Amino acid sequence: MTHMGTVTLETDRLILRRFTAEDDSAMFANWASDSDVTKYLMWKTHESIEESRQVLSDIWLSHYDEPDFYQWAIVPKDLNEPIGSIGVVKHDDQTKMVHIGYCIGKDWWRKGYTSEALIRLVRFFFEDVGMNRIESRHDPRNPNSGKVMQKAGLRYEGTSLESDWNNQGFCDAANYALLAKDYFQKPQPYEIREVDDALRRKIQPILDETWGAPFLAVNGKLRDSRTMQGYAAVSEDSIAGYLLYEFHDEVCEIMVLESVAQNIGIATALIEQVKHMAKTNGVSKIIVQTSNDNTHAFRFYQRRGFTIREMRLGAIDTARQLKPSIPFIGEEGIPLRDEIEFEIEV
Repeated sequence: MTHMGTVTLETDRLILRRFTAEDDSAMFANWASDSDVTKYLMWKTHESIEESRQVLSDIWLSHYDEPDFYQWAIVPKDLNEPIGSIGVVKHDDQTKMVHIGYCIGKDWWRKGYTSEALIRLVRFFFEDVGMNRIESRHDPRNPNSGKVMQKAGLRYEGTSLESDWNNQGFCDAANYALLAKDYFQKPQPYEIREVDDALRRKIQPILDETWGAPFLAVNGKLRDSRTMQGYAAVSEDSIAGYLLYEFHDEVCEIMVLESVAQNIGIATALIEQVKHMAKTNGVSKIIVQTSNDNTHAFRFYQRRGFTIREMRLGAIDTARQLKPSIPFIGEEGIPLRDEIEFEIEV
């Protein structure tokens, strides 16, 4: 592996640079001393700034001259101090593979910084370093880490039972990876199929990864996704996206819509399929719910003809009583409180 670990990388909002000895206080204060951050990591919470200083001096700074060492400080351009780290946990020259790990301070969770950093490293290792495979993994009890990997284009490859260890003890490992050939080629064509038992078995781990359980809390009720009808976008026998729905009160309600492969029209194709299905079954209205933090969904549905039908203030606070795993903070650091329902006539 050609050594490029000291190169500085840049994104719209971030500078990814090598650590310096002066970063010890930011490292300790911003992430290393927080047990919520280290909960699913393999290293212990730092009890003092001296521990952070020792990691920097004895481990990171002393290894920057080694050809296989890659470790970057994640630095927002508007802050000018590190809020986390991202780098190679292990590599294999023979297979041209790197395994990437990352952590970021709690104050910057759900703002897209980690995804932005990982996307930049994926580009760096494929385009500049010449890697053939990039992989990462996470404890399934920490599903937000899986979302970061998905946003960077890594694909879920399966979960290895009790194959890893972190501060919670032995744990399962949800494995993700991306190959160079898939990174450089255009997205594969996909086809829309009705969900059958075989497709449901493939969809369920993805849904559980995103939502934390097969049960969805919508409009004050827990719904079991395993009994829902739906459609899947299938590419080379892999799930590129899926939509699940239910009929009730003379409407078709979209319960879940998720694109695993981004920005190739999958969500739109699934919407069109369910519109055709609803019309065929004599149903003239489709509804769908989203949370108040999901500004992307606001744009997506309205651009496709949906209008706002109802706003349910405090609905997610109520849903959290049914499903305590629902977080309090959503995308872009927005508090999760309300549901917005969209509708469209077909």
